Amino acid sequence: MPDPLASDSNSSQLSCTLNSARDCVHVLSSMVEVMSQRAGLNDKETNRVVLAVDELFANIGQHGYHGKEGPVEMKAKYDGDSLWFEFRDYALPLMDTDTLRGQAVDTSQIRPGGLGLHLIYAIMDEVRHQALDDGNRWSLTKHLKG
Repeated sequence: MPDPLASDSNSSQLSCTLNSARDCVHVLSSMVEVMSQRAGLNDKETNRVVLAVDELFANIGQHGYHGKEGPVEMKAKYDGDSLWFEFRDYALPLMDTDTLRGQAVDTSQIRPGGLGLHLIYAIMDEVRHQALDDGNRWSLTKHLKG
C-alpha cells in the first residue's frame, strides 16, 4: 500500500508537533481548516473535518496522556483524491478502536466524552489506529469528490 503522506509535486502538505494541552487545539484547527480548504472542501465539510480532528486531538490528550501534556505529531496531506491526517503520540497505547467501527451507539449509556470516536468514524471515510511500542499512530482519511 503506498504511503499517503509521501510527497509528490501534485500535493500539498503540512506537519507540526504540538503539545497535547487544550490551548493548542486552536493551532491544530487552523491547520486543518487550511488543508481542507486547499483540498477544495466547502465550509460545511471543512467544519466537519475540523471537528473530527479536534475530537481526536482531545482524545489523545484526555485518554492517552490522561490530561498531562505530551507531544503530538501531526501530518496532513491532500493529493487531489483524498485528504489525510496522521497523528503520532507517545502515550500508552489505546484500546483497539477497530472494534468500534459499525457498532450501534447505545445513547442511554452515553456520558460526557463518550461519543468522540463514533463522531470521528461518522465524519471521516477511513479511521485507522495502530498501537505502537511507544505510543499510537492514527490515520484519518477524507475522500474528495471528483
